[in-house]
Amino acid sequence: MSVGVSLVLALAAPLPALAADAALSPAWFTAATASAPLCAGGGRRVHVGFERAAAAACSIDADGQVHVTIAPENKPINPSPWYGLVVSSDAPASTIVTLHYGDSRHRYAPWTAEPGALAVRLDPQAITVAADQHAATIRLPPARTRLLIAQPPERSDDVLAPFEARVRAGQLIRADAGHSVARRPLAVYHHRPAKPRGTIVIITRQHPPETSGPQAFARFTDVLLGTSRAARAFRRRHALMIVPLANPDGFVMGHWRHNLGGVDVNRDWGPFTQPETRALGAAITAEAARDPILAVIDFHSTFHDVVYAPPQPNGPDLGEAMLQAITRDLAGADIRIDRAHNPGNGVLKSWARDQFGVGALTWEVGDDSPPARTNRLATAAATALMAAAARQ
Repeated sequence: MSVGVSLVLALAAPLPALAADAALSPAWFTAATASAPLCAGGGRRVHVGFERAAAAACSIDADGQVHVTIAPENKPINPSPWYGLVVSSDAPASTIVTLHYGDSRHRYAPWTAEPGALAVRLDPQAITVAADQHAATIRLPPARTRLLIAQPPERSDDVLAPFEARVRAGQLIRADAGHSVARRPLAVYHHRPAKPRGTIVIITRQHPPETSGPQAFARFTDVLLGTSRAARAFRRRHALMIVPLANPDGFVMGHWRHNLGGVDVNRDWGPFTQPETRALGAAITAEAARDPILAVIDFHSTFHDVVYAPPQPNGPDLGEAMLQAITRDLAGADIRIDRAHNPGNGVLKSWARDQFGVGALTWEVGDDSPPARTNRLATAAATALMAAAARQ
């Protein structure tokens, strides 16, 4: 049995839910540490029995110092070194953990939590990054069990929960597009008025570690699905197709970039070699057969804020109207608008532009962009999209 398949099976038993901004319960830690540790020694144990866990190997010195190898799912790959582990300790002292990235570089400032507490970003003074950035040494405060993870902890169920609540309330319809490599459903949520002008496609989490982009996605969809007069008027005339988790296997497995097939799914729109892109591409195409696709907006995260957009259109375009609103709202802040169209490069934005002739956008939010700023921009963008739609 391959390592990937064995890990999929190991994660089949559900862990307690992690609600947004909620403390990690003792039950969560009990479940996360129930299986055999990845390594043990010096009174410490390292566990990876939870969604988004990632550590390729580890060893523990006689004095209890922990060394963890962080490696990608396969190569070549864009470097986004993800890590997620729980350290158990019998010693009433700090635990030193060194993350070894091989030829990759430290990217994500660590988050930590202990049972019954919120996950918080670790004090920067507790982190020492090597001069070549190929390793980071972290001093974890004393705790019987403590989570160490590259971004705030989440479960796939938590990602879908807000949309499932809207399904139960009758606002959205769930129609799965298909399944991932590991047969996880590709959840798609629809709003369909009686006579829509067309459909706006909103998608995120093609790349597993990205968190700030999905935050913008969450606020953006909240505004469009909200109770304001503008939102209600918008939904009377426009359909929505919402994809909150486009790469569920990579997300669950703690991958750096790829799906379980070892492919960057945002380079597979057109080739369609993977079940995720085949299913989602077919679902979008089927939606276009019902009503025109008016915009495609794909949320990601990277080192700095940037929006990848097609060349400026000659006529009205909902994606372009949203982009102009973001630019005005920033009022000169540090964001880059990159205009280009590269047919056949396998990126969703390019495929959508070629297939449907719309202003498809890739919105990349900086890893460390302040949440308040991200929420403000996402709100402004959704408001602008609705205003532009009302004028057309």
